[in-house]
Amino acid sequence: MAYEDGEAYMLAYQAVREKAPNASGVYSLYTAQRWVYVGESDDIQQSLFQHLNEPSACMTRCGPLSFSFETAPAAERVARQHALIVAR
Repeated sequence: MAYEDGEAYMLAYQAVREKAPNASGVYSLYTAQRWVYVGESDDIQQSLFQHLNEPSACMTRCGPLSFSFETAPAAERVARQHALIVAR
């Protein structure tokens, strides 16, 4: 992953609750083979819970997913999101 700390977690309620911050930043959802989604949010934890509660068809087809994130100020989120998409 292209995040500074490189931490990855299984996309599951407990991991999101324990690891994802209630903070502004960017995050990605992915399998071992590919990135599925790169998002930006005012609240990373809430956004991840939303993906768990309302998974897209693509997420459902992809099987087990992992997530990574990094915090970022609101003014920098969209640019960082785009940089991550280009880097993948």
